[in-house]
Amino acid sequence: MFRMPFSHTKDVGPAGRFGARYGVGIRRRVVQIEVKQKGRHRCPRCKSVTRMKRIALGIWQCPKCGFTFAGGAWAPQTIMGKTVAPEELKNVENLKAQWKVKNKK
Repeated sequence: MFRMPFSHTKDVGPAGRFGARYGVGIRRRVVQIEVKQKGRHRCPRCKSVTRMKRIALGIWQCPKCGFTFAGGAWAPQTIMGKTVAPEELKNVENLKAQWKVKNKK
Protein backbone atom coordinates (compact mmCIF):
# COMPACT_ATOMS: atom_id res chain seq x y z
CA MET A 1 0.00 0.00 0.00
CA PHE A 2 1.34 3.43 -1.03
CA ARG A 3 1.27 6.11 1.67
CA MET A 4 1.71 9.83 1.10
CA PRO A 5 4.55 11.46 3.01
CA PHE A 6 3.47 13.35 6.11
CA SER A 7 3.27 17.12 5.64
CA HIS A 8 4.05 19.26 8.65
CA THR A 9 2.74 22.43 7.03
CA LYS A 10 -0.71 21.32 5.83
CA ASP A 11 -2.58 23.37 8.45
CA VAL A 12 -0.10 26.10 9.27
CA GLY A 13 1.19 26.96 5.77
CA PRO A 14 4.41 28.97 5.48
CA ALA A 15 4.72 29.26 9.27
CA GLY A 16 5.42 25.53 9.51
CA ARG A 17 9.13 26.28 9.31
CA PHE A 18 8.94 27.80 12.82
CA GLY A 19 7.67 24.58 14.42
CA ALA A 20 6.30 25.12 17.92
CA ARG A 21 8.31 28.29 18.52
CA TYR A 22 7.25 31.96 18.87
CA GLY A 23 3.56 31.44 19.69
CA VAL A 24 0.49 30.89 17.56
CA GLY A 25 -0.49 34.58 17.25
CA ILE A 26 2.80 35.64 15.71
CA ARG A 27 2.86 32.65 13.38
CA ARG A 28 -0.66 33.46 12.14
CA ARG A 29 0.39 37.05 11.48
CA VAL A 30 3.42 35.83 9.53
CA VAL A 31 1.17 33.60 7.41
CA GLN A 32 -1.16 36.51 6.58
CA ILE A 33 1.73 38.76 5.58
CA GLU A 34 3.60 36.17 3.53
CA VAL A 35 0.54 34.91 1.65
CA LYS A 36 -0.32 38.50 0.69
CA GLN A 37 3.29 39.35 -0.19
CA LYS A 38 4.06 36.30 -2.30
CA GLY A 39 0.72 36.16 -4.09
CA ARG A 40 -0.07 37.39 -7.59
CA HIS A 41 -0.49 41.11 -8.15
CA ARG A 42 -1.23 43.30 -11.18
CA CYS A 43 1.64 45.33 -12.64
CA PRO A 44 0.78 49.04 -12.89
CA ARG A 45 2.54 49.36 -16.26
CA CYS A 46 1.98 46.18 -18.31
CA LYS A 47 -1.20 45.12 -16.40
CA SER A 48 -0.06 41.48 -16.28
CA VAL A 49 -0.94 39.45 -13.18
CA THR A 50 2.26 37.92 -11.83
CA ARG A 51 4.28 37.44 -8.67
CA MET A 52 6.08 40.72 -8.09
CA LYS A 53 9.64 40.74 -6.84
CA ARG A 54 10.30 42.80 -3.72
CA ILE A 55 13.67 44.52 -4.09
CA ALA A 56 13.61 46.35 -0.77
CA LEU A 57 11.06 47.53 1.77
CA GLY A 58 8.36 49.20 -0.32
CA ILE A 59 10.19 48.83 -3.67
CA TRP A 60 8.76 46.29 -6.12
CA GLN A 61 9.70 45.11 -9.61
CA CYS A 62 7.64 43.39 -12.28
CA PRO A 63 9.48 40.31 -13.58
CA LYS A 64 7.84 40.55 -17.02
CA CYS A 65 8.43 44.17 -18.02
CA GLY A 66 11.12 45.10 -15.46
CA PHE A 67 9.14 48.13 -14.20
CA THR A 68 10.30 49.23 -10.74
CA PHE A 69 7.80 51.09 -8.59
CA ALA A 70 7.07 52.08 -5.00
CA GLY A 71 4.36 50.30 -3.08
CA GLY A 72 3.58 49.04 0.37
CA ALA A 73 5.95 47.24 2.70
CA TRP A 74 4.29 43.84 2.35
CA ALA A 75 2.16 44.28 -0.79
CA PRO A 76 2.86 46.12 -4.05
CA GLN A 77 -0.35 48.15 -3.77
CA THR A 78 -1.83 49.42 -0.55
CA ILE A 79 -5.45 50.29 0.14
CA MET A 80 -4.64 54.01 0.23
CA GLY A 81 -2.67 53.71 -3.00
CA LYS A 82 -5.62 52.08 -4.71
CA THR A 83 -8.03 54.84 -3.64
CA VAL A 84 -5.79 57.66 -4.88
CA ALA A 85 -4.39 56.15 -8.08
CA PRO A 86 -3.61 58.97 -10.57
CA GLU A 87 -4.99 57.04 -13.56
CA GLU A 88 -8.32 56.55 -11.84
CA LEU A 89 -8.51 60.22 -10.88
CA LYS A 90 -7.95 61.22 -14.50
CA ASN A 91 -10.74 58.90 -15.62
CA VAL A 92 -13.12 60.32 -13.02
CA GLU A 93 -12.30 63.89 -14.05
CA ASN A 94 -12.87 63.03 -17.72
CA LEU A 95 -16.24 61.46 -16.91
CA LYS A 96 -17.26 64.54 -14.90
CA ALA A 97 -16.28 66.83 -17.78
CA GLN A 98 -18.27 64.72 -20.26
CA TRP A 99 -21.28 64.71 -17.95
CA LYS A 100 -21.18 68.51 -17.61
CA VAL A 101 -21.02 68.94 -21.40
CA LYS A 102 -24.00 66.62 -21.89
CA ASN A 103 -26.07 68.41 -19.25
CA LYS A 104 -25.40 71.88 -20.75
CA LYS A 105 -27.03 70.91 -24.03
